[in-house]
Amino acid sequence: MPTHAETQFYIHRERQERALADRTPNSDGRRVHLDMAQRYAKLIAEGEAQDAVDRRPT
Repeated sequence: MPTHAETQFYIHRERQERALADRTPNSDGRRVHLDMAQRYAKLIAEGEAQDAVDRRPT
């Protein structure tokens, strides 16, 4: 499970990649940046899902 610092890094990088995709004139470059953003989003979602499981009462 990612630490809080790692999750914050993933959030920052996802935003950066989406911004880069918006500014990249080349469609291949946009696709690469969006792919990276989606990978970071997946890491964020996986961490949030694990947090939810960890907080569930037993």
